[in-house]
Amino acid sequence: MWHILRAVLLSSIRIIWGYFSWMISYSRKNCKTPIEKRYKKARKLILKVNHNLKLDVLVEGKENIPEETCCFYSNHMGAADPLLYFAALDKPTTFVAKKEVKNLPFVGKVFKSIKGQFLDRADLKQSLRVMMRVQESLAKKEINWVIFPEGKRTKDHMENILPFHHGTFRAAMKAKVPLVPTVVFGSFRILHTNHNFKRYPTYIKFLKPIYPSEYEGKSTEEIAKEIQSRVQAELTFETRKIDHKRMVELRDSYYRFNRIY
Repeated sequence: MWHILRAVLLSSIRIIWGYFSWMISYSRKNCKTPIEKRYKKARKLILKVNHNLKLDVLVEGKENIPEETCCFYSNHMGAADPLLYFAALDKPTTFVAKKEVKNLPFVGKVFKSIKGQFLDRADLKQSLRVMMRVQESLAKKEINWVIFPEGKRTKDHMENILPFHHGTFRAAMKAKVPLVPTVVFGSFRILHTNHNFKRYPTYIKFLKPIYPSEYEGKSTEEIAKEIQSRVQAELTFETRKIDHKRMVELRDSYYRFNRIY
């Protein structure tokens, strides 16, 4: 818990200053500030928070990110997963988050300031409206989007990822943008209060994208299974090995591969 309190204290002045200087104005619906400027402000703050949280983010596969507007589809390991995207991406990117995020102090404002959308999983009509907004944004080439198609976090990092909801692929496929499978790992450690690390190893890797010409004629169910399979294979056969090596280097002999850290 201490590392979280430490990060809050070290970041508090920047967060409070940002809240009054740009978060409030950028989060308004009628805000005319270009998304590039909004994202730059948000990312600068988040990178400072990442530093104070002692995140050690390993980024791989950036060469696989298309130049054009795209949609990232990722497994979901923890509430801090978006921090890894901010660390990795300098191009404007936003998120589809659960509705509870909207009311989190400061966090909700940051998400709103970069045009993030909040999904109520219990309200089908609201969910459809949100995904329509995502589709419109992607079709206009406004900003990249990150979607976590599992719908909720995988609490045990040694388990397989949950099934990807095929409906979350419809917006990007209708907008005809590249789909980028993405693997995240290690973010669950940041908010885990039982262990304090000198640095918190985290990992994000962008896999080869699937372009519209490749998924044309395929159903959302087929694409969901294909991307889930790619993410799971990378997570199982590569990511956990890399993470294990980094953890052994950073921890003492008591580190256990199959223990939740």
